Amino acid sequence: MKILVIGSGFLGTSIVQRLESEGHDLLIFSRKQNERIHSRQVLGDFFNFEEFLKVLDWKPQVVIHTAWITTPGVYKYDISNFKYTAFTTRLTEVLAHSDVEHLIILGTCTEYGTYVGPIEPRFSKNPPSTLYAQQKVITFNSVKELMQDSDVRFTWARVFNPYGRHQDPRRLIPFLIDSLKNGKPVVLADTSSIYDWITSRDIASAISWILNNDLPTEIDVGTSLGFTNLEIFMTLQKLLDTRPHTASQGLHAFGLNEIFLADKNSTLFATGWSPQDSLVGGLEWVLSQ
Repeated sequence: MKILVIGSGFLGTSIVQRLESEGHDLLIFSRKQNERIHSRQVLGDFFNFEEFLKVLDWKPQVVIHTAWITTPGVYKYDISNFKYTAFTTRLTEVLAHSDVEHLIILGTCTEYGTYVGPIEPRFSKNPPSTLYAQQKVITFNSVKELMQDSDVRFTWARVFNPYGRHQDPRRLIPFLIDSLKNGKPVVLADTSSIYDWITSRDIASAISWILNNDLPTEIDVGTSLGFTNLEIFMTLQKLLDTRPHTASQGLHAFGLNEIFLADKNSTLFATGWSPQDSLVGGLEWVLSQ
């Protein structure tokens, strides 16, 4: 298939690498050159829409939109979230009545808002608390409405807590790995919340599955298995065979008493897909890079 991938960040790269291995014809539109991608890359500004439109002359069959601000410490309330909503809405307006066969957009589990318990593929009654998640919800609703009278297949893939190789070092897992390897003290401000951690290569596998199977519009991409930050830390200690370090200051505040966990009966699992990485297997993969 001819597939246009928008964005070559952490998840975009994993998705591209998976699709490359499957022999698809890929074109990537992003701001920066990515040396880990072998397919043709076109550099440009997402927010210069007229510039972006030129890549559609390539006539892709599938468009996978992975681009959004995810900078740690910034993305949750950054005003660029509004720009990504506007870009995605304009993109949909163009594609809704085009020859494109399938539009896939990455969403986030935080769209569900504060939630306690496994998440079914629906919104909770509690609205999301961050600008990032709010704009994702607004974008989903806008795209869904625009696609109502379209023949283009639309998939909104809500990704749970991703981790993997080449992730931003400020993210929890790479941060803990660096701290443990270098003897730095660590305090986890949140040891009660439970999160569904999924490797970037399993997320890429799920996107491939979505491409090749007839699934509903809304798909949750997770493992249905949850772990606290403390369990992540202790598992890494065992894998790295390091001693506990004396804590000096709180470095993490990822919420308290939350549960962001994909429902084990969600559509993706029901259709036969399953993640291949256990927590230990996924962390060993990251550590072996």
